[in-house]
Amino acid sequence: MTQHYSHVRHPVRKIPTKEQLEYAARRQAQYEASEEADPSYSGHSAGIHPEHRPYVTDDFDLEEGEEYYQTRLPTSSRRYQVSPEEVYQSGNQRLHVRYVDVPKRKSRQQLPAPRERYTEEVEALPQAKRHIHPVAWFGIFCVLLVLGWLGLNFSTSWYQGIQNDWTYGTQRHYEVDAVVGHNNDSAAHPSHFTAENNNGQIIVIELPAGDVSKAKIYQIETVPGNAGNPPVKLSFQDMNGDGRPDMIIQIGNNNAVIYLTLYNNGSQFVSKL
Repeated sequence: MTQHYSHVRHPVRKIPTKEQLEYAARRQAQYEASEEADPSYSGHSAGIHPEHRPYVTDDFDLEEGEEYYQTRLPTSSRRYQVSPEEVYQSGNQRLHVRYVDVPKRKSRQQLPAPRERYTEEVEALPQAKRHIHPVAWFGIFCVLLVLGWLGLNFSTSWYQGIQNDWTYGTQRHYEVDAVVGHNNDSAAHPSHFTAENNNGQIIVIELPAGDVSKAKIYQIETVPGNAGNPPVKLSFQDMNGDGRPDMIIQIGNNNAVIYLTLYNNGSQFVSKL
């Protein structure tokens, strides 16, 4: 039996509403906007999206192949390079030999060459100049002045000692002739006087008119410790106005000088008349 087309039942066609059309237009506009070139787009990877459009993607469809899920278990064994098997016949014995290339131990391995030490040269910064305070200069000047004064005194004393050695000798011996009226001395036969510093003992020896048998010794002074080893010098002058020359003893020289006077009584010299 032939059925006419008009009698065939067809499914009812659904006509979208106005709201559905507007929603579809908005989705189409959003899709087209997302497909436009993005100036901040720097790459693409699964699950990664631009920063200004963050969202979570759906699950990705992974490959269903079994080899995709095959993973190799970790192992600590090492694989060595093994040579092909070699067979040796020795009588009734057959030997199967393989050579294995075993790496050297760490203690036998060659150490790497030492790396060159690199030192960065740092440019030295200019140091600020130090200025000395004027008071410090004044203190330095005072110290130098004192040291110079001490050095000058020492050098002067040393030179004076050398000069005394040249003049009086190391024993500080001094001789002089004078007419003092003892033992009828005269200009032809004057009395002879010797002054000495005998290790701090100051003595004067008189030979009246040169006669040794009538010699007189005068102990003048004692210098404690013979400090400075001072020289002794004699001079004769009438100090009390009695017409007879008196003896003046000079111990030392320059600024350290002591003068002592012995008076003439007509036959010898005394400390007091």
